[in-house]
This record gives sequence, C-alpha cells and structure tokens, in this order.
Amino acid sequence: MKILIIHPEHNSNNVINDYQSDLLLHGLRELYGNDVVDYPGSWYLYKEQVSKKNFDTNNLWGKGFNIKNILDNFNSIDRSDILNKIKKKYFNLIIFSSCRRSTKFINEAIKFNNKIVFVDGEDHPIIDLNLATKGLYFKRELKEKKKNILQISFAIPEKKILRNITQKQKNILAPLIPGKIKTYLYNDEEDYNRMYQNSHFALTYKKVGWDCYRHYEILMNGCIPLFLDLENCPEYSLTFLPKKLLLEINQKFLKILSFENPLNIYKKKFLTMERVKNYLKNILLRIKINDIFFDDDQILEYKSSLLKYSRTNLTTKNIAKYVIKNVQ
Repeated sequence: MKILIIHPEHNSNNVINDYQSDLLLHGLRELYGNDVVDYPGSWYLYKEQVSKKNFDTNNLWGKGFNIKNILDNFNSIDRSDILNKIKKKYFNLIIFSSCRRSTKFINEAIKFNNKIVFVDGEDHPIIDLNLATKGLYFKRELKEKKKNILQISFAIPEKKILRNITQKQKNILAPLIPGKIKTYLYNDEEDYNRMYQNSHFALTYKKVGWDCYRHYEILMNGCIPLFLDLENCPEYSLTFLPKKLLLEINQKFLKILSFENPLNIYKKKFLTMERVKNYLKNILLRIKINDIFFDDDQILEYKSSLLKYSRTNLTTKNIAKYVIKNVQ
C-alpha cells in the first residue's frame, strides 16, 4: 500500500515535533516499509540524520526521548516529484498527519480525487469541521462522537516496550513529578527509562489534553501509572488505554501519595488541605508506607497485566492498523 504522509516542514535549527504524526508514521512504516513516504521528511526521527545535522534534541518535546531514533535510512525514501504523483493518484492514501499545522498539496489532493485522511493530534478539543467534510478525520482529544470523526491516541514503538519487569525496585514512586521542573533531571533516554523501570508507581495526569506520551512511557517501562482524576476523562478520550484497570489501580494505591510531601508532588489544582492533613498525620503517627499496603505479588501481577496490554494494544503498529481499517 502506497501512502503519503504530509507533515509540517521543520526548520533544522528549531524543531517542535508532533508526537501523533511521528508515532503514526512509525506504525505505518512498520506495516508497509518504504511504501510510506513522509514528506517533506521527518528527519529528526532518523538516528543518522540527527547525528549528521548535529541537532540539539532539546528542541524536541520531551528532549525527543523514545522517538528520536525510531527510524533508519532517511535517504532510502523516494520523496521526489510528489505533486505530479498526487495528480496521477500514485498513492493509495494521503494522510495529513498534522492537519492543524500543514495541509500542503490539499487542493491538488482534492482536485484529483485522492483518498484523504486528516489526523489532528493537537491538545485542544477543537475540530476543523471544514477539513472533516473532505475526508476521514481522526482527533486525539475527542470529547464527543461526531460523524466522520474518530478518536486516535499516542502509541509506543514495539521495540521500546520492556521485555521483562525489573524485579528489585529502588523507588515506590518515580522521582519525576509531572509539572515539577526541578525533577526533570534526565538528559539521557536510557537514564530516563531506567528511572521508571526502577519504580513501582509513577504519577501522571491530564495536562492541556488527556492524552500524553508520558502515560505510555510509564507503561512501556513496566511501571504502574497513578492517574489523577482519570474518572473525569471523557468517554472518547484515551480510548486505547485500559481505563477500567487504571481506575481499579487508583482505588487501591492512590493512598501511597499521602506519604509524599504534597507540595512536592501536586500542582496547585491537585493540592488540597485533605492531602496535606493526611501527610502530616502519617508523619506524626510515624506510619510507614510498607506497614500498611505493600503486596509485592499483587503489584507484580498489575505490572505484568499492564505490560502485556501495552504490547498487545498500544504499539504504533496497532494504531496504524486501526487507521487503515477505518479508511478501507
């Protein structure tokens, strides 16, 4: 299947990438190899190009961890004569994979009756209803079901998913706390992943949108997400995550957060007097977390279930299959 993926042009000196576009590209390349053409070329996903350009990956979201080296052989893709190929309907499918940022060649794609798909991976729930009339529209932060509009989510490159759970943990709660910049201490992808691998649990929550690559990085490293306010997530958001299982985990284990200084682990919107009181109470009573809840077998069972689920349902190949299935 010949697929053209149109994504934003990136200045090599200042790149802000689109995770949804990047991960879908990876999944489609896993399925169809070099028949998937990324245009003008997501060079920052190709490890040899990042090295060749001496690019500062700090310009990528999350420093490019777990995406900057997921593709190979940038120059093996034929990106020539794209406009003429569109006119001749050379591609079976044209995907505008970051449709709020680039719709290059859209007039030609429509004029020459190409099959078109739009992917909107922005954090806000706003839908471009005009584009949605011109092709199937996938929206990441989808609040309600609409005609011709389907939900889509982030995913994990299969090779990034941990094979075996780390048996001995250094941390009950991962030291990286979302929103607390002083805890963002990791400049190396391996160290960053190892931090989650060496932790039983990790805190995560909705940022601007509900979907966040951090949720997937926690899962792929055999760590258990403690997802704040997940019960308020809209039905059509995060539909690929095991929300029911994550809510069960929250019910059982969210109390561990009462043993951590709430000023260090909560942003203002999550900080309550009740949480402060629980923390002070545990200090005064000298109650230790291990004394009240630890069950290694149960934790290991949850970790195994989540890792298996991730490998079965959350890969980039899986999300690519989902898109293709709904297009055909």
